[in-house]
Amino acid sequence: MEPGGRGATDGDGLSTLEQAAVGASLGRTVEAVRDLLGVEIAFVTSMDDEFQRFEMLAGDGSSFGVNEDTVIPVEETYCHHVLEGRLPNFIPDVRQNEFAMSLPATEAVNLGAYVSLPLTFSNGEFYGTMCAVSHEAQPQIGEREEQFLRVFARLAIDQIEREHLQDRVVEAERGLVATTALLQAIEARDSYTAEHSKAVVELAATVAEQLGIGESEGVDLARVALLHDIGKIAIPDSILRKPGPLDDQEWELMRKHPEYGSDLIERTPGVVHLAPAVRAEHERWDGEGYPDGLAGEEIPLASQIVFACDAYHAMVSDRPYRKGLGEKEARRRLREGAGTQFNPAVVTAMLAALEQHVEPAAQE
Repeated sequence: MEPGGRGATDGDGLSTLEQAAVGASLGRTVEAVRDLLGVEIAFVTSMDDEFQRFEMLAGDGSSFGVNEDTVIPVEETYCHHVLEGRLPNFIPDVRQNEFAMSLPATEAVNLGAYVSLPLTFSNGEFYGTMCAVSHEAQPQIGEREEQFLRVFARLAIDQIEREHLQDRVVEAERGLVATTALLQAIEARDSYTAEHSKAVVELAATVAEQLGIGESEGVDLARVALLHDIGKIAIPDSILRKPGPLDDQEWELMRKHPEYGSDLIERTPGVVHLAPAVRAEHERWDGEGYPDGLAGEEIPLASQIVFACDAYHAMVSDRPYRKGLGEKEARRRLREGAGTQFNPAVVTAMLAALEQHVEPAAQE
């Protein structure tokens, strides 16, 4: 079938569909769409609020000014207007659509026919679009072609979703290895910091349950809790293991540990995305924290939760230079800090979680 010719017969359409299904690759599926419709190019894009990105393209896109890896501001695209309902999904003859003819892209690339379908993951998350375009009108594109194309779109998003799941599994494995290695480094340096981090993880998990945080966000929260003090590796032993309170100069250096931790995590494959939350773990709800003075919702939720759990466990823990507070007093201080130090919603969730905590860190 020559590009730009008439579409396939019913038998050819079924054959093309079967080949795409058996091939089980995104490239083969996109090529099958091009063959089925008899157009110059077919492609799959990913989209967000700002840009449309060409991820896979079959055919010669040069006459349309696109190729794989082309990025276009989303508001300049046909797909944006289709998704917004200003254009139909199937335009066999662009010259018969008044709105399409008013778009700068129509004349710029001599567009004759355009087909676009949204691609949505099984969980409802929008990914992008599957499209086919031609310089010439394609009057043969009708209900039958639409039905076939919707099947191809389902094949394409299934293939993309499988690849994303595989990528997530690999990333999760890398993250687990990286987290374990970093935690072992903490334990080798300072046993209290390591045990404290593990206790914060347990508290954070119960708070996450109270707040209804999802599984993937919960995994990241646990890792932030484990790694929130990783920057202390860069703090001198004379400060880290000092048996008494720190003086002002020592505190100034200690307050650098979120930055040190963030810098380390940014260089560690598998956990790079956690760096902002680790950096922000000592930011306060009222903006008086450090290192960046973030306030309110500017602070990542994981950081807000870990900050409250960190503070609570530090309050109830015995240290060489002071005895830990009782739970009653520690909870009072949590309530007192709601709206200044801590997110009030996090404090509410944490107090509820502490009521259910079967192994409290310290007794009253």
